[in-house]
Amino acid sequence: MRLRSMNYPVGNERGFTLVEALVVVSILAILSAVAIPSYTNHINRSKQTDAAASLMTARLEMEEFFADNGHYAATIQCLPSFVATGNTACLSDCGACVGATAKPRYYTLSIASTGANYQISATRKIYTWAATDVVTITGSSDSPTVANTNALKFSIFEWLFN
Repeated sequence: MRLRSMNYPVGNERGFTLVEALVVVSILAILSAVAIPSYTNHINRSKQTDAAASLMTARLEMEEFFADNGHYAATIQCLPSFVATGNTACLSDCGACVGATAKPRYYTLSIASTGANYQISATRKIYTWAATDVVTITGSSDSPTVANTNALKFSIFEWLFN
């Protein structure tokens, strides 16, 4: 008798009602609808950050390559940070670096060099329905540029460098 006077559940009065369970499930659905796209965009932007860091490294190594060889590298595999382990023979006066494989990365890195200038591009197709994300740097620029800001819907580099 004492338990009833203190409002403790007795007998069949334990558990959640269906309405309470539906409220909790709907709150979780709303939170996940907001959190999952935000998390996915955050992951994509962090990979774009990795691409820009790789481009800055490649830019420095291109200048070192030019200082050593008198011309810019023809392929990304000619740069020490981008060639897979075991292909160090390609790093001497590299014209095409036949047989060398690039280290795996989130982005595909490519070089277009012409005499006194070069352009290094990091390309990645994030979604099949979206535009391709392309981050580039040239020998005459100090910062990477994002070619298509709609690929990620928000580009931190667009915000930082412009």
